[in-house]
Amino acid sequence: MIKNWYFLLHPKVVCLVTTINKKGQINAAPFTWITPLCDDPPILAFSPWYETHTFKNINATKEFVLNIVPEGLEKKIEICAKNWPEGVNELEKAGLNWCASKTVRSPRVNECLAWIECKVRKIVKQEGMYSLVIGDVLCVEKNENLKKRKLLHLGGMKYTYI
Repeated sequence: MIKNWYFLLHPKVVCLVTTINKKGQINAAPFTWITPLCDDPPILAFSPWYETHTFKNINATKEFVLNIVPEGLEKKIEICAKNWPEGVNELEKAGLNWCASKTVRSPRVNECLAWIECKVRKIVKQEGMYSLVIGDVLCVEKNENLKKRKLLHLGGMKYTYI
């Protein structure tokens, strides 16, 4: 087996997944392993670790937002990727701004290119550390005020744009 075989599937669009916990505290974490499953009805999936605040929040609230990250936010994304204690707002730590979503309580990130608001359809328990979160897409909007390229993850801390 080829080590790191999954890099054959890269580059991947970088999304900042925002969630809230039961107390309403914001969490944000970058993900690239995201895929559409169906366009009608719109359904997508991604795979967070069980132990992350992202997974715990999604499991508790059954909602999340995918924020499509533009070029130029690499350093801010890396700040959000750190293992902060429960209740720490990664958006605040990274100097990012947020606003209310249209259909879910998890916020949108103002600096992002687009927002995909989702409700959980199903959580599939996987072997090891990962789960598969399947979400129904409730709302998709593009940030008309932002004219930048999408950030793509190549692997490690390497990025490119389209």
